[in-house]
Amino acid sequence: MASILLLVASVAFGLSAGCWWLQRTVFTPADSPSIAAAVLDQSAIRLEIITVVSARTAGALGTTPDTLANFLDTEVLSKRAGAAELAPFIERAHLRAIGSNDDLIVIVPSELVSIVRNEMAYNSPAATIPVPVIGTLKTARTSTGWAMIISAAIGLLTLLAGLVLRPYRSELVQAIAELFVATAASLIIIGWAIPAFVIPAIDTSSWTSLAPALAGRAFPVALVSALVLCVASAALFITAMNGSRRRQWNSPSPSGRRRSQRW
Repeated sequence: MASILLLVASVAFGLSAGCWWLQRTVFTPADSPSIAAAVLDQSAIRLEIITVVSARTAGALGTTPDTLANFLDTEVLSKRAGAAELAPFIERAHLRAIGSNDDLIVIVPSELVSIVRNEMAYNSPAATIPVPVIGTLKTARTSTGWAMIISAAIGLLTLLAGLVLRPYRSELVQAIAELFVATAASLIIIGWAIPAFVIPAIDTSSWTSLAPALAGRAFPVALVSALVLCVASAALFITAMNGSRRRQWNSPSPSGRRRSQRW
C-alpha cells in the first residue's frame, strides 16, 4: 500500500512540476529581449505589428508604408536590438493575449521613434496593435495554475500517508525514481507539447503563436532536464531493485519482514 501511495505522490508532484514549467515559460510575461525575439520570430505577429506601425508613421517620415514595412522587417524586428526596443510592448501584448489584463496595446510616438529609428515619428499618431484576449491561452493559463496547486496538494497528502505506513528504503528510492520519470514526462508533454501543438490546433489566431514560440525557446532546457532526470531515475530504479532483492534474501519467511529495513 505504501508503494502505491508513493507512486501517486510522485505522479502528482511530477504533474505539478510540468504545470509550473508551463506557467513559467509561456504564461509569465516579462520585459525581456529574448522573449521579444522569440515572439517576433513568428511571422504572423511580426507582420501584424509592421503593418500597423508602418501605416501610422510612413506619412510623418515622408515615405511609403511598403518601404517602411520592408525596413522594419529586415532591419529592426528581425534584429536583436529591435527586439530589445519592442520588449516592453511585447510584454504588454503578452499580458493581454493571455487574459491577465484588458488594456489596449498602444505604441506611443516616443516608442515609435525608437522602433522606426527616426525622430520624425514624434509627429505620428499613436499606433494601436489589435491584440485580442485569446480565450484558449487564458483558459490554459488558469487551468494549469489550478492544476499545479491541486496536484501539489494531492502529492503532499499522499506522500505523508505513504510515510505513515513506514515504507522500505527501497520503496522510497523507487518513489524518487518515479518522481523523476513523472517530472521528465511532464516537462516534455505539458511544458512543451501542449503549447507547441495542442493550443495552436485549437486556436489559429496570430497571437496564439506566442505559445509555441515561448515553449520552443525553453525546450532545450526542458529536454536536457528530462534526459538528466531519466538517467537519474534509471540509476535509482536499479538501486531500488537491488534493495528489494536483498530484503527478500534476508527475510526468513514471507511474513518475516525485518523492521530495520524500513524507513
